[in-house]
Amino acid sequence: MFAVIRHNLGVYFMVLACLEFALIGMCAKILSQEGLPSIEIMFFRNAIGMVFMLYLLSKVKIHKAGGHFFLLLFRGLVGTISLYLFFYNVAHISLGGAFAFQKTSPIFITLIAFFLFKESIGLRGWVGIFIAFAGVLCIFQPFDASLIQIDSKNAMLGVVSGFFAALALASVRSLRNFYPTEYIAFSFIAIGTILPLCSMMIGAFYAPSGLDFFIAPFVMPDVKSWVFIGAMGIIGVLYQIHITKSYGVAKKAGIVAGVSYLDVVFSVLIGVAFDGVPSALMLLGIGAIVFGGLILVYRKT
Repeated sequence: MFAVIRHNLGVYFMVLACLEFALIGMCAKILSQEGLPSIEIMFFRNAIGMVFMLYLLSKVKIHKAGGHFFLLLFRGLVGTISLYLFFYNVAHISLGGAFAFQKTSPIFITLIAFFLFKESIGLRGWVGIFIAFAGVLCIFQPFDASLIQIDSKNAMLGVVSGFFAALALASVRSLRNFYPTEYIAFSFIAIGTILPLCSMMIGAFYAPSGLDFFIAPFVMPDVKSWVFIGAMGIIGVLYQIHITKSYGVAKKAGIVAGVSYLDVVFSVLIGVAFDGVPSALMLLGIGAIVFGGLILVYRKT
């Protein structure tokens, strides 16, 4: 068994990272049930992660050209917006649904590459897009009100979350030529700490219910909440370590990218404790998004 792990370390670390990401979602779900706004949960998650990132930055010995500051800022901003909406989804819909919406990003990455960079999608790519989009419709069911799984607001925010995640991932491709991975990750963590803090400061004076995914007042956590905040922070650090190691030692990045969809499976299983067993239509939709995403991930490998 250990020999198998040694020869597949990239996959091993990605499986651990997927489980840890699903556990972060579980902690966020519990904290939302304790009355903490999703913005505050995201703030604590990133604030604790910043301590770890500052430590990593102190160890970085790789020096690259740098520059392209606005692209670095853009990556942090769009990644943070995606996280705003993801944590809001976690708080208001099933864990599996929230994670599945986040995994729509390959659809948008493919379309961005098609429209902006004139990259060919091919028949296989269009099939993947169609299947994943059909999965979104299965989860939401906008054509039959009696079958609606998720309200229109959360469905829209979930899809937009996937779009902004795609923008963040697309920008990373260019930034890798100018910055070490740690610097790119830090831009995301730093902005992901500062913006929620600003949102809560505004929320102390003005918090419209229609913008509760972006503006909310600070709520003082109780003892139980602090325990789960600490757990979420520790698991978040482990996640960053394992996701970095996974891509660092992987023989083929496409394989670990495919394995990364396991976090949806883990989130569905964990989500049973909160939301019960998903409906057949919900499971079909989640499965279609995962399958379509895998087609898009592997279409060039």
